[in-house]
Amino acid sequence: MKMGWLRRLFGMEGICLSTAASYWEVDGPKTFEELFNALKGWVLEDAVLYCEGGSPDAEIDSFIAMHSVPEVSHVARETIWPPPKVFHLPATATILTKLAGIMKHHAEPELAVHFHIYRNDSVLLEWHDAFSQPMLMSGVISEDKIKGLADKIGKNYRKIVKRGAPSDVERRRR
Repeated sequence: MKMGWLRRLFGMEGICLSTAASYWEVDGPKTFEELFNALKGWVLEDAVLYCEGGSPDAEIDSFIAMHSVPEVSHVARETIWPPPKVFHLPATATILTKLAGIMKHHAEPELAVHFHIYRNDSVLLEWHDAFSQPMLMSGVISEDKIKGLADKIGKNYRKIVKRGAPSDVERRRR
């Protein structure tokens, strides 16, 4: 039975990372501060940061109000109920620097429970249950670029190759 009507009912349709094709899995950093510092110069500045399900305090709320942009593409929500707070921020070096500074003294769930990066209609990074799951990254991103990010955050990465067998996993160390 298809659950498309249920996804529509709860507003969960939208772009997401395809795991039907090969993709990268990168062990996540320990903090958003680490991630945002690593993303500077790595992610293209026309990409968009997508934050879902956080519990922001006044400082984060103020930052969001000042810097959020209308969604470029509708990202498939991960939270069913209650409808989560969602916002989109440009992935510029300035925004990443400011967010890294703010997150020095905030708990990660204040910003987001689910964190993604997208560009146009493509999800580049999808991080469900941030900090408890690995980051999934588009298979179209080159290994050099993935390795560069993994090196910056001091984590391992692996390519999940879709050839039909679940054992087709290439493991890479940073």
